[in-house]
Amino acid sequence: MSIRNELLKGVLRATRKPIYASERSLRSHMLRLRSRGEDRPPSVQRIVRFEELPYSEVPIYTAHPHRADPKGHILYLHGGGYFEGMSRRRWRFVADLADRCGATATVPLYPLAPEHTHHDTYPWLIDLYRRLVEEVGANDLTVIGDSAGGGLALSLVQQAVARGLPHPRQTMLLSPWLDLTLADPAIRERDQADPLLARAGLEVAARWWAGGADLSSPTISPINGDMSRIGPVLVVSGTHDLLHPDSVVFGERARAAGNDVEFIEREGLPHLFFLMPIPEARPVLDRII
Repeated sequence: MSIRNELLKGVLRATRKPIYASERSLRSHMLRLRSRGEDRPPSVQRIVRFEELPYSEVPIYTAHPHRADPKGHILYLHGGGYFEGMSRRRWRFVADLADRCGATATVPLYPLAPEHTHHDTYPWLIDLYRRLVEEVGANDLTVIGDSAGGGLALSLVQQAVARGLPHPRQTMLLSPWLDLTLADPAIRERDQADPLLARAGLEVAARWWAGGADLSSPTISPINGDMSRIGPVLVVSGTHDLLHPDSVVFGERARAAGNDVEFIEREGLPHLFFLMPIPEARPVLDRII
């Protein structure tokens, strides 16, 4: 592990982990984010061009790479505990993906908790997936989700194939949150090692997103869903991520169901490490590309 990684984890432990200490701190953080309104694409778009789609009540943006003939399409579902919108670093990540892959990318800004729950997101998200399958074809579609967006991505694919739609070419789950019950005893043990997340705050965010529904429901916790026919999956996780144990369990279950699963595990790295300015991130980003 690099010195930069160790220094960054110290900064995260001091500045980010306290956000997840309680419902009060989580709600205070959420209100600060709402007041900034930073979820829209950056105004300066040098790498790609972002365009808002006109046909949806939910804001949906498409990133267009600056090349004549884009290849493939990405559906990107952002994380943030279901209560945070798109961040600047995530817009940069999407721009980098679109540019380096030479692909277009669709980014829906789904309704956020606690004002909204999963009931408000999945119906139109499944319709969006159906539209993309019709427009670009499942064989040219990659679904990517990070953190809470990873859970959203897996649940979407499971629900889509259950409705008779084809699975995407591949699904990428990056530091995914796959079990909102947080029931695995290993998660409680990992709480101290994780410099960014804390179980107490995640329990609040899970309750907000569920809106009174059973947290173990496969729709909310897709680790409990049907793993058959979901197609090839790439999973990225660091061992100092609170959510790492569930990623391991998911990988085992998905393989047992006959899926092609590639699991990228990095020792001593935190949640969302691939988005951080540390040397360990670059090889993983290159592999995602």
